[in-house]
Amino acid sequence: MADFLVLLVRINLAMSAAILAVALLRRPMRALFHAPLAYALWLLVPAAMLASQLPPRTVAATNPAIAYPISLPIPLVISHALPIRLAAQGAPFDWTLLLFAIWLVGAGTLLLIMALQQRQFHKAERLGAAGPAVTGFLRPRIVIPSNFEAQFNPTEQAAILAHEKAHLMRQDARINALVALLRCLCWFNPLVHVGALWLRKDQELACDAAAIKRVSRVDYANALLKSQMRVMALPLGCSWPGAEHPLTERVALLKRPSPAPARQWTGVALVLSLAAFASVGAWAAQPAETGSGAPTGKHNFTGLLFYAENDGSGQPLFLSLESVQKDSIGKHWPLGHEVMHFPYGVAWADSAALPHDFSTCDGTGAITLSGNVTLVTGSSGPKGLKGEKLVFDVRTGILDFDGKSMPSGMRKYVPFTKDCKFQ
Repeated sequence: MADFLVLLVRINLAMSAAILAVALLRRPMRALFHAPLAYALWLLVPAAMLASQLPPRTVAATNPAIAYPISLPIPLVISHALPIRLAAQGAPFDWTLLLFAIWLVGAGTLLLIMALQQRQFHKAERLGAAGPAVTGFLRPRIVIPSNFEAQFNPTEQAAILAHEKAHLMRQDARINALVALLRCLCWFNPLVHVGALWLRKDQELACDAAAIKRVSRVDYANALLKSQMRVMALPLGCSWPGAEHPLTERVALLKRPSPAPARQWTGVALVLSLAAFASVGAWAAQPAETGSGAPTGKHNFTGLLFYAENDGSGQPLFLSLESVQKDSIGKHWPLGHEVMHFPYGVAWADSAALPHDFSTCDGTGAITLSGNVTLVTGSSGPKGLKGEKLVFDVRTGILDFDGKSMPSGMRKYVPFTKDCKFQ
C-alpha cells in the first residue's frame, strides 16, 4: 500500500505541473495557432506522467570526511548487551492503511457518481431523448435524438454530424473515458478536475474547427444557436453542444480563419517540443540515485549480526542487525523486516546487504539498509525519519542516511561477540 501511495503522489505531482503549464499556454496557443493545436497541448500531461515513472538518473556518491559530533546528546541508553526485541518498541499506527482506505472510499464514490450519470444518459438514449453525442469506449458511436430531423434542417444536421464525426476521428470518447478514470484515481487533486473541464472545452473548440472545414459556418452557427442549452452529463462521451463550453465563445471562434500551413507546422513542432520538455522535466525532478553507493556484497542479509563494546565505565554498547518475518511481526513494523539497533536509536527497512568483508565476520566494511527505511532516534520524534538508504560504517561508527551523516553511538570498531548467521 505504501508503494502504491508513493506512486500516486509521484504521478499527481507530475500531472499537476503539466496541467498548470497547459493552463498558461492554451489561450496563447489558440490565439496563435487556432483551437486544434491548443487541444494538442494536453499531450503534455500523459508525457509528464509516463516520464515520472522512468528510472531516475544516477549520480556518483561522495564520502566527505565528517568530524564526529561529540556534543550530541545520547537520547537512547542501552544497559544490556542483548538485542532489543521489536515488540518492546511499541506498535506505531499504520497511517498508510488509513490513507489507502480514504483514497479507496473517495475513488469509489466518484466512480459510482459517474456510473449513475452514464446510466441516466443511456436510459434517455433508449427513450430517444439523448444526443446528439458520441458515446462508447470499445465501440464509439453517434447518438441522435428521435426529434433530430424535426429540430434541425438538413444543412444544420450535416453541421452537427460533422462535429460528431470529428469526435469519432479524434477518439475523443475514449480520451474522455480515460480522463474520467484518472479523475476517480486522483479525486483528491483539484487540478485534475479543473484540467478535465479545460480539456473538454479545448476538445469542443478543436472539433468545431474541424467541422467548419466541411460545412458552412453560417449553418454551423445556426445549429449551435438552435441546440438545447441544457445538456445531460456524459462522463464517457462527448455531448452536443457541450455543457462545459460557453456557446458565445464557440460562435465567436467560427469567425476566425484557419492558419496557413506553415503556421500549423510551426505549432505542431512547438507542441512536440513542449511535450518533450515536460517529459524531461518530470524525469529530472525525481530524486537521483547514488550509483557507487549501492550494496556491492554478495549477501542479502537473512540472519542475526551482533557486536558490542565497553564505553570505559562498565556500560556496554552494542549494535545488532536482525531479520524479522513480516507475518509474525509485520503488524508492528509494517515498513520492513530488516531491523538494526544501535546506541542512539533503531532503524528498519525492506532489505539489508553486507559487503564481501562480512563473509568472514571480521567486522570491516559497512551495513546497508535499503527500501522504505525508517530511522528513529531521540531527536527524530516517535514517527522517525523516512528515507531510501542507510549506510552504517562499522570502522567509524558513522551513519549515512540519504546523504546526511550522523553518529550511531558506536565510537569505534570492535570484534563480534557472536557468530554471524546469514546466507
